[in-house]
Amino acid sequence: MTTDPALPTVGTNVLVHGLGRFGGGREATRHLLRQGCNVRVCDGSRSDELLAIQASFKPAKKSSGTNSSGTSGNLDWQLGREDLALLDGIDLVVTSPAVPDHNPLRQEALARGIPCTQECELLLAAYPGRVVAITGTNGKSSTATLLHRALVAAGFDSLLGGNIGHSLLADVADWRKDQVAVLEVSSFQLERFAAHRRVHGAVFTRLGSDHIDRHGTLANYHAAKARLASCATEFVLHAADDPVANTFDTQAKQRGYFSTEPPGPSSAGIEHGYARVRKHRDAAITILHQNAMRLLGDFQVENVLAASLAAIWLGADAHRVGLSLATAAPLPFRLQLLTTVSGVQIYDNGVSTQLESTRLALLTLAQDRRVHWLGGGKSKDGDHSGMAKMVAQHAASAHVFGAAAKPMAALSSIPTTSHEFLRDALPAALAAARPGDAVLFSPAFASFDQYPNFRARALEFHSLLRERRAAATTQG
Repeated sequence: MTTDPALPTVGTNVLVHGLGRFGGGREATRHLLRQGCNVRVCDGSRSDELLAIQASFKPAKKSSGTNSSGTSGNLDWQLGREDLALLDGIDLVVTSPAVPDHNPLRQEALARGIPCTQECELLLAAYPGRVVAITGTNGKSSTATLLHRALVAAGFDSLLGGNIGHSLLADVADWRKDQVAVLEVSSFQLERFAAHRRVHGAVFTRLGSDHIDRHGTLANYHAAKARLASCATEFVLHAADDPVANTFDTQAKQRGYFSTEPPGPSSAGIEHGYARVRKHRDAAITILHQNAMRLLGDFQVENVLAASLAAIWLGADAHRVGLSLATAAPLPFRLQLLTTVSGVQIYDNGVSTQLESTRLALLTLAQDRRVHWLGGGKSKDGDHSGMAKMVAQHAASAHVFGAAAKPMAALSSIPTTSHEFLRDALPAALAAARPGDAVLFSPAFASFDQYPNFRARALEFHSLLRERRAAATTQG
């Protein structure tokens, strides 16, 4: 094996610990098999989803000794196990970001001195092109998607993946040296980044508070994010007034900023309603007018500015960047108007699992209408009072489900209903709304009290709405 554990060689015995739910473990396994490694896959779960992943791997061909990836590596499935014996004979562990540091199997691997890496570092070690990594507290996926969209529109060969839900290890056949990969990375991934890992550029959306249940303290969460700045070689971009990102040390050649003020040197900003970018001390380049955007909210304006500056610094044409961003629609579950029921507009911001993203969504919608908040789940930090105060400032009523329902109802100063399940909270929110009002589904809490992830919760919301519309049509 090489000195870089993310570059395993033929015959390396690798344990893939945790398959994950968005393809990272699966594609890491395929990648390792292609390298000729002997791979053991373990996960504490034997869910139908994970068994389906196992079934997607073809059995080895006994006649040739090769597997479905065309290598001589062996594949050993150990689902439903996390015992320490799984480490016997192992040279390298590839750990899912979802596996916490205190996990006994991970702790034992570290104690034995077995090198540990992760799926995104396997990618960074092997990928031949340039990587621009996006992180932050909110807006990571939107900014990454906008940047990728702008690059493709400008004629760049570009890939999009990472924490957004797609492993770029699945696209190895499409990898090119003259290519830009836009990679969303989370704090879970960044806290384990090797010090020598490098990316071409780092883009930070605004940094606030999140995942305290995982990182222990806000300082630890921010320290994980800071690792990306130290990895950047060419540029680092962040909000000009972000007090956290401004403290990040970097050896990158350029540091740029975005804000809603007119742009200064090496920044993107708003001037007379137009999003404009300045490369270094050059004159400002117009990208688009903010009223031309399909995206809702000032936070989306910042995402557009960040993506614009990164695209221009990578060499993209401003006109093509502007056209691509003007026509960009919101990603699913991100402040999206879903439908209108009896004159009430229903918005989906199901991606929200913390206070700030819900505050921004409420602030955007409450400017010209009454908003009824539909949210709930499991608190990451136990601060229900802060959430209740924020919601009361912007919403006409609150309809809370899951683990947060009773604590929020006890603290609320606006009309509030408390429910065990989302299916009961939705009718209550609709009943409270009048024509011209809006109902905002923006959970603001983690999904793990009742759902495997935020997406499953949001999809149930969509299903409940469809059922309600179908029932209304039948009755009509």
